[in-house]
Amino acid sequence: MEGFDEFKNILVGVDESEGAQKAFQYAVKQASKTGAALLIASILEIEELNVYEALDPEYLSQKQSQLLLNLEKYKQYAENSGVKNIQLYSGEGDPAEEIIKTILPATSADMLIIGSRSMHGIKGYFGSHATYMVKNSPISITVIK
Repeated sequence: MEGFDEFKNILVGVDESEGAQKAFQYAVKQASKTGAALLIASILEIEELNVYEALDPEYLSQKQSQLLLNLEKYKQYAENSGVKNIQLYSGEGDPAEEIIKTILPATSADMLIIGSRSMHGIKGYFGSHATYMVKNSPISITVIK
């Protein structure tokens, strides 16, 4: 397409779901191929924890540490795949809202890549996170199935 600029900053949302893993693989390929920066975001879903887990500071700290460790693994994979510029983002809460309302405004992302379904509960089955992001994203978005 003439006049179409390549994306310079690709934001990808990751969790352990199959859809998110496919989205991550796609984002890495695109960033490696085009030289775009890769921004990797993962959100700790507090609402998926039971009340005892949510009120246990030690448990929350352990979950946050695991999330950060996973982000580092994603970064290492992207580096090994030839991506030069990688930034990591994390947060807590609803992943869709956190990415759209907090992470996107804090970055210069011009493309958002997500999986079509998240990993948790009935919401994940119907893809409500993806639907929310498609409706509310101020930038181009690619949803991977």
